[in-house]
Amino acid sequence: MDLLKDTKDYEVEMVRYKKVQSNGNNFLLLDNRGQIYSDVKLRDMTIRDCDIKKGIGADGMLVIEPSNDAEFKMRIINANGFESEMCGNGARCIAKYAYDHGIADKMMSFETLAGKIGAVVTDTRVKVTMGDYELPDQNVFVLDGVNYRFMTLGVPHVVVFEDENKPLSRAEMKQIGYRFDMNHDVFERGTNVNFVRKIGKDEIEVITYERGVEDITDSCGTGSCASAVMAASFYGMHSPISVQNIGGVNMVHFVQSASDVTVELEGHVGYSGSIECEDL
Repeated sequence: MDLLKDTKDYEVEMVRYKKVQSNGNNFLLLDNRGQIYSDVKLRDMTIRDCDIKKGIGADGMLVIEPSNDAEFKMRIINANGFESEMCGNGARCIAKYAYDHGIADKMMSFETLAGKIGAVVTDTRVKVTMGDYELPDQNVFVLDGVNYRFMTLGVPHVVVFEDENKPLSRAEMKQIGYRFDMNHDVFERGTNVNFVRKIGKDEIEVITYERGVEDITDSCGTGSCASAVMAASFYGMHSPISVQNIGGVNMVHFVQSASDVTVELEGHVGYSGSIECEDL
């Protein structure tokens, strides 16, 4: 039998992504305003295509969908396929894309699972209004011998100050982050874990183990914000606080009242190109 005679030409449907990053926190961005892709398909595509060994590689997927209350809706699907409520660096990336592609003006608002947020695009920098949050208390908890504090800023965040703990290697940070994230008796939805060190008057270094990625990432926007708000009280720092991540610097602006804090996140956004993959 001549197999070549039975071979038929076929067209493969392609998925087109934009690769975006903010301070090294990198994402695949998909415009799904036509709602072509179902929730199940988006999850499966994220798991496949964010895999650095078998796919393109990314910390997660950003999805643009229509909204009745804002210019658009932002969805964040972590590399493990679970959807997150909020992502500060992802919000900056999606705002830049929305402006560059005529989806929204320089000043915009968009919907997230954590609520509506605003953004302002200026060249390659974007500032997003993260929202109003209850001021965290400064209670110190202990888990597995690690002193930590806790704040929910869109998503749950543990903050570990070097001054309250022994110096940790990057490998130790990853191990601690994983143990905390997987301890659902303490953190029902898992948690991000931020390791914070003071490096200047209003400057901190933050290394973040990110929930959903299950590894240390180059940057985490909400982690930068939670760490800065906690550091303001712990170190007596003032807004804006410069947050040095592995991938670059985030600027965290905040205004405190007696009971809550309003937070803005500012930083650089860049594109890594357009990428096509076969549809599932």
